[in-house]
Parts: sequence; structure tokens; C-alpha cells
Amino acid sequence: MASVGRMVKESIVEDLRRQLNEGSDVLIASVNRLSAPDADMLRRKLSTSQARMVMIKRRLSKRALDGLKMTDIEAMFEGSVGIILPGDDVLPTAKTLVDFIKEHAEQMAVKGGVVDGQLLDAERIKQLASLPPKPVLLAQVLGMIEAPLADVIFTIERLIGDIAWIAEQAAAAKPAAEPVKQEGAGS
Repeated sequence: MASVGRMVKESIVEDLRRQLNEGSDVLIASVNRLSAPDADMLRRKLSTSQARMVMIKRRLSKRALDGLKMTDIEAMFEGSVGIILPGDDVLPTAKTLVDFIKEHAEQMAVKGGVVDGQLLDAERIKQLASLPPKPVLLAQVLGMIEAPLADVIFTIERLIGDIAWIAEQAAAAKPAAEPVKQEGAGS
């Protein structure tokens, strides 16, 4: 009968393998000198964005990577590694991780990750963390689409206003026609 610890480790390995096979987003950080209280604090911060962090040993990570087509990611699993599995949106998770690492630079470092099936290095993860949240990005895109349309509408309204003004000026400048008198009506 397998021990509980072994079953937990096997479930972690299978969960990581499944996440990587499905193309889910994964962030990887070096946690060589991260203390347990700091790791717990990071886990709490990550839980606000529905993300979770799993600490894994090199031997178990290599077991999880066996059979996957991602050979480039193996270099990121050197030393003690924390694997961050984001929830629905990777942006807040990356921002939380990078902000935490700024405070704990001696204890932890970003190694990279897989986002939308693409392998990203540490610098790209930091760039990802600097992006504004998804609603803000969508608002910026809508603003970029709306601005030219608003300019066109403003120009058309201005042309219509100019035509109306020209018509008024032309009507005011034209002398009023005198009423035509009819002969023989009443005299």
C-alpha cells in the first residue's frame, strides 16, 4: 500500500502534467530561499485571483515533464521551483507574483512560464504583469475604434450646420420680392 505522502506527490505530478498537456497557463518561479511564512503569504495573495502555487522538487517536476513535447521548459525547472497555476485570467496572477518578488527579490525570482501555449522567459512575464487589466484594455480598444467614428460624425454635423448657415445668409442677402399687384381687382 502506497503512503499518503507518495499519493500526494503523484497527484501533484499528474495535475501538473494535465495542466501542461491542456495548454493551461503556468508561471514558474525559483523559490530557493523563500521561507514558509512568506510562501503562505504569497499563496494568500494568489488566492485572491483564483490562482494557486505548488512547490515541487526537481525530481518530481522532471517526472511531470516526461512525455510532454515541451523540451524548452525543462531548463526552468532547475532548483527548487514554485509553479503558479493561474485561474481564469493570467494578468492579475502575473502582477501579484511580480509585485511579491519585488519585495522578496533575494528569496525568489521569476523564471518564466507558459501562457496561451507559448513559452515566455522572465522578462516577458514581467512585461505581461505590467499590462493593464483586461477591462481597461477592452475600454482602450473601444476608445480607439470610437474616436475616428466620433470625428466623422462631428465633421458631418459641422457640414450640415455650415450648409444651414449658408442658406440663412443667402436668404437674408436676397432682397424680398415685392408683392405683385393684380390689375382690375376691385377698381
